[in-house]
Amino acid sequence: MRGAEVSPQADWLTREPEDRRLSQPPIALVVCQVRHETEYAASDAARALKVRAALGWPTELSESLVQGLNLAVGQFSGLSASQAPSVRGWQLKSPDGVWTVSLQPDHFAIETSRYDGWADFRGRLSELADAVGEHISPALEHRIGLRYVNQIVRPEVQRPVDWHKFISSELFQKSLYEGLGESFRAAMQVIEAEPSPAHSMIIRHGMQTDNEGRLVYVLDSDSARQGSRLFDVQSILESADVLHLNELRAFEMGTTVALRDHYA
Repeated sequence: MRGAEVSPQADWLTREPEDRRLSQPPIALVVCQVRHETEYAASDAARALKVRAALGWPTELSESLVQGLNLAVGQFSGLSASQAPSVRGWQLKSPDGVWTVSLQPDHFAIETSRYDGWADFRGRLSELADAVGEHISPALEHRIGLRYVNQIVRPEVQRPVDWHKFISSELFQKSLYEGLGESFRAAMQVIEAEPSPAHSMIIRHGMQTDNEGRLVYVLDSDSARQGSRLFDVQSILESADVLHLNELRAFEMGTTVALRDHYA
């Protein structure tokens, strides 16, 4: 079951969040991506090695190739491989596999499956942006996005409607979930909002059944700042701070105090 809502600016996007540190946050993935103009210097192995050396943590370098596709629309629609050569990029992965950096001609990104707080994540983003600015030298930043994927599991939840204790009334549709029976597998909704000019946020939320038969509530929020400007590391970090603030607001808007107390 899937639904969609489009929402204008809401009060919860301007509230001051608690920003309290949770000892065991239900975060499965955090990703920050910065898009810039196409700069084929990012494909050069020597430059990728310099970026790797500039990072403050060990990584293993691997090559990635992206093949373009041609889309034909008409009487004979279909997909075919582009005649243009594959675009080479690079992945830098920590030995334990929990940190991954992606270097592509039109963007770079950092992600982790073991989030240890904003200060740590921001520090690594700063090192990466500095290294990209020095060794790949893009002139423009087009977009920065920050995404948090929370996967919430509570042993008290045996039925879909039980989530009303932990998911806020702004998101949770109790009347809908009361009617779901044994056949239920997943229900997701989408909210789109504009916290401020040039900023956007998409929240995907709902529940699904995992391989162990547990009901997992997914709160997946993706915030972004769009618009081309001079590539400047300090501006990128300041934008990331604003996006992080919006992510905190979205998490607090979507959860109850009881849930946050559990993870505190």
